[in-house]
Amino acid sequence: MTRSRFILALVLLFSLSSACFAEVEVPDPREAVGKTAERVLAELARDRDRYQTDDAALYDMARRLVVSQFDLERTAQWVLARHWRGATAEQRQQFEDEFSRLMLRTYALALRSYDNETIEYLPLVMKPGSKKVMVKTKLVRDDGSKVTVDYRLILREDGWKVYDVVIENVSMVITYRSEYSGIIESQGLDVLTQKLSERNRAALEK
Repeated sequence: MTRSRFILALVLLFSLSSACFAEVEVPDPREAVGKTAERVLAELARDRDRYQTDDAALYDMARRLVVSQFDLERTAQWVLARHWRGATAEQRQQFEDEFSRLMLRTYALALRSYDNETIEYLPLVMKPGSKKVMVKTKLVRDDGSKVTVDYRLILREDGWKVYDVVIENVSMVITYRSEYSGIIESQGLDVLTQKLSERNRAALEK
């Protein structure tokens, strides 16, 4: 999975109208996505020039409207996999905090790259009462080419939350897990968390 495809998939997750999901009974994970999209796109349209140059404003908007729709605790847990079970509560929280900051920057910068690409939904397969679902889609580029992009969501008390994005059968969670696992095994979880912290600080100083 390329970094650009991952970023574009995140953008398109929040670039749809909820009107096209009205035929499915509530709660519908796609409708939850659409409602977020309306708020995000309205915000971008209202002050797009500012968000292209003001990082602080962009990050604040992404935090308020986008990151709140992700279950980053679950994503962090799945990224660490077996290392999560062996971590202390403090180590878990520190990693989740730094990983969440990394995701915030990724989502925020993704909003800047949105250029009216579209997405097609495949039929939603969801068992009655299920608290997990995969929303299957096709990302459609201007040249007509399509990329398979699927979203894994979990139902929480405050609604559906995204915890993984799968592009061309490659999982975001597994990609980060593969990247981080070697660091944890050779240097430890604390070193990985420190590396993420340093990367996050360096990005803010640019």
